[in-house]
Amino acid sequence: MIVVLGYGMIGSVVANQLSSKDSVTVIDKRKIENAPFKVLRGDPFDFPDVIEKADVIASALPGSVAFGIMRKLLSMGKKIVDVSFIPENSISLNELALKNKGLLIPDAGYAPGLTNIISGYFYKKYDAKRIEIYDAGLPRVKVPPLDYSITWSVEGLLDIYTRPARFVKDNKIMTVEPLESIEHATFPGIGDLDSFYVDGLGTLIDTLKGVDMFEKTYRYPGHLQKLKFLKDMGYLSEEKIEGTTPRAITRELFDRKLRMKVEDLCILEIKAYGRVEKEVRYVDYFDKEKGITSMARMTGFPVAAIAGLVLEGKISGSGVVPPEYLGFDESKFNLIMESLRRMGLNIQVS
Repeated sequence: MIVVLGYGMIGSVVANQLSSKDSVTVIDKRKIENAPFKVLRGDPFDFPDVIEKADVIASALPGSVAFGIMRKLLSMGKKIVDVSFIPENSISLNELALKNKGLLIPDAGYAPGLTNIISGYFYKKYDAKRIEIYDAGLPRVKVPPLDYSITWSVEGLLDIYTRPARFVKDNKIMTVEPLESIEHATFPGIGDLDSFYVDGLGTLIDTLKGVDMFEKTYRYPGHLQKLKFLKDMGYLSEEKIEGTTPRAITRELFDRKLRMKVEDLCILEIKAYGRVEKEVRYVDYFDKEKGITSMARMTGFPVAAIAGLVLEGKISGSGVVPPEYLGFDESKFNLIMESLRRMGLNIQVS
């Protein structure tokens, strides 16, 4: 049995993809109607019998709660594939996972996730010494007021604008405030964009030794300047004012104003410099036939691919296994990429 934690935009895609593998049970705190699966309303540990029977757990929970839940699941010896954008270092759970024979594959989505897997492949196969990651989730057409539409967690979105971004230069971990790093860029077929550093390297900082690396995200020109204005004015602050915080209000307004039903696209671009120079460049688009956003495809499909391989025993073991480790193993890498191609992500990596 497969258990999916969270049935939002990402979790619903994961559940649908995995339903062809085995029976799926969804656990979500919200009331979910008309789902083609068994849905239990509450917290994961409200249903201990279900958790106990799960062969694999795919987690698509908010980053603010995911770490504690993963820690408890690992103490029960569970196998978890997680996509949450957490501030904590998931590798810190390795000893707990090994002790209880549990398995955690963290950061298993798009960026981090797919970016880690491909970076790990380039690192191992071509001895990459420098890796540059660029990604983006954008509306296909600019839409006011911020030329942006929300296709994932608002909390996670605000985090990428406020969480200091780590990168590695000259073998040293460095940080920069994301909105202080805005640069002009262009992308073939898309046109003019702005880019900025984000804290999306995840476990790569700990696992790729001797590699300079960074991750930048693209936005349409002008968007980042507007976000910087909001940040400078305190709208992203956690400081309490009359019982609430500016960030809480901004989060609610973003969710109301920017969660629009528009077609989106995702950009994936990775450049690696080692024995040879390698580059992956891929653009994914909204699935009109199924009504699935590109962000949900790019984030949910890797989770489903990896969880499916765990279920089948093709990815096994215990401990915390960062996604780049799957890229280190060419046979596992090929299995993941083939699974993604069957789902509709035809990303060519050589």
